[in-house]
Amino acid sequence: MPLVNFILLGAASGFTLAVPLASALAPSLVDLYVAAAIALTLGALASRGASLVRNARLKPKSSVQSATGVKGRVVQRSQGFTAGSFNTKEFFHGTTRRGLALVKWGFLLAVFPLPIVFLATGLVLDELWLFIAAFVVQYTGLIAERWFFFAQANHPQNIYYQAIS
Repeated sequence: MPLVNFILLGAASGFTLAVPLASALAPSLVDLYVAAAIALTLGALASRGASLVRNARLKPKSSVQSATGVKGRVVQRSQGFTAGSFNTKEFFHGTTRRGLALVKWGFLLAVFPLPIVFLATGLVLDELWLFIAAFVVQYTGLIAERWFFFAQANHPQNIYYQAIS
């Protein structure tokens, strides 16, 4: 599934970028590129949506026990450091659950519906700036999407160094 997401998101953003370029350099291609950009964006939405639903249902295989290698019940009471360390800085994003949710809904809006609205409106009004806005918004959303993808991971380092019961 991640490979399909990656290909569809890349193709969607590529065609979204091609639209303002075609508008400026080859206007006869704009309709085709807008249709392709919207179709690929919708396909990417279906694929990424399925991935998010699947990921939400997964149960983490990592635990404090597996992160430390200790058998039996382990209860984390403190981080184990009086100051930050490489592990606490490099393997954890520091964002709250609410922050992660905001990033998720932000990228979902910026990568999928907003570019479609900009592209369709730009096509109807024949406005180059709307095509440019579609690409800028989608690209910004894709940066947030990639950050979310990595921040969402339950890395064993995060479990051991960040999770305190």
